[in-house]
Amino acid sequence: MSAVPVICAVASLPVGWFSGVLIDRVPEKLPLRPLPGVRFTGWHLFVQIGILIGFTLMGIRFEDAPGLLIVGFLLLTAMLVTVSAIDIDCYRLPDRIVLPTLGASVVLVVIESLRASEPGRIRYAAAGGAMYFGVLLVVHLISPRGMGFGDVKLALVMGLYAGWLATDYTGVVVLVLWCMVVGFVTGSVVGIALLVQRRKNRAIPFGPFLAFGCITVILLSRGLTTVTLSF
Repeated sequence: MSAVPVICAVASLPVGWFSGVLIDRVPEKLPLRPLPGVRFTGWHLFVQIGILIGFTLMGIRFEDAPGLLIVGFLLLTAMLVTVSAIDIDCYRLPDRIVLPTLGASVVLVVIESLRASEPGRIRYAAAGGAMYFGVLLVVHLISPRGMGFGDVKLALVMGLYAGWLATDYTGVVVLVLWCMVVGFVTGSVVGIALLVQRRKNRAIPFGPFLAFGCITVILLSRGLTTVTLSF
């Protein structure tokens, strides 16, 4: 095994700390500065451990991939863990985190795809984002209370990265569909379990389940499609 997973694990420490800052400040629309010290309690510990595990697994999955591609998937992981914690706590997926991640991700996809002389992967990434966004937009329009627009915007970022891994449009469809299946099935199972436990219907945040589905599919993407993946 290369040193990439170790480097990713070390990188998770400052990223986890900053994610804790975002969790504290962003929902209340507070300024990020002055930055606080490191804390390992409550959501801060949960996020730190989540990002540590996620970064390490991404490092293993992409240990032979170019540096910019690894950075992109680490950015995705950090964002998904952070907004999942916020969604669980206050039922929100803040644009202040999701949209800047989307902008940075588009730049990374374009630069790395052109550097690797694979401009077609830009189209696959765009197709993945459009597909996931479009499907969840339809669900949102049918049932706004069941699927918030924040989930729809989050799907745009997740679909972008799922599509980036594919080498043709069939691969895009397969990976995005798997993201949806894992996310929706997991969310449904947990939702039913909570309904039985609480004996009453209460809203549950769906963002964490979509995030879980996306990360799971990315980590297992080599075995989920017969299409040859780039990495």
